[in-house]
Amino acid sequence: MADEPFDIEKYRSIAPLRHGRTRDLITESRRPDGVRVKATKDQLGNVVTEHAKGDRVDVNIHAPSITVSTTTTETRDS
Repeated sequence: MADEPFDIEKYRSIAPLRHGRTRDLITESRRPDGVRVKATKDQLGNVVTEHAKGDRVDVNIHAPSITVSTTTTETRDS
């Protein structure tokens, strides 16, 4: 093992999974009518569902909610 050269590319490919490189969650199942369904959930919680019959694709996007508050004041010269 000491005689092997250091592989920098292998070293660079190491990353923690906690906040880094995670993979999509893929679930395959069947609808009640027997058609195969493949659901892919990404890291943000968005779900893409593909149906085997036809060209049907359902997308469920979980966009983050944004809360904005503003204050307005008016100044008039008299």
